[in-house]
Amino acid sequence: MARILLADDSPTVRHLVRWHLQAEGHDVVEATDGTSAYEIGKDQDFDLAILDQLMPGMLGLDILHAWRNEGREFPVLLLSAVDDDETVVRSLELGAFGYIRKPFSVPELLARIAVQLKS
Repeated sequence: MARILLADDSPTVRHLVRWHLQAEGHDVVEATDGTSAYEIGKDQDFDLAILDQLMPGMLGLDILHAWRNEGREFPVLLLSAVDDDETVVRSLELGAFGYIRKPFSVPELLARIAVQLKS
């Protein structure tokens, strides 16, 4: 299926999301902080990336902004406990296909990913 970069500093969130994505047949590459996520996404090809907004090293929006400036165009979904409209709007302006607030619904997350991967 798809190759997905999953970046979140919470081991619990990474485990939960990875388990569900792998159950759907996806190959998941994990990053535990923003700097690692940026470097991995800069150097490797992915069908989709899921980024937490608040991570050590780099924020999800900063990663997205840097990738877009470098011509990296794979779809990005922000997944975060940051719950303000400004951050949501900014992520969409930078090219994210969506923003899901934590705590999140796993079925909604999987549905959004499936729809994006079909397009």
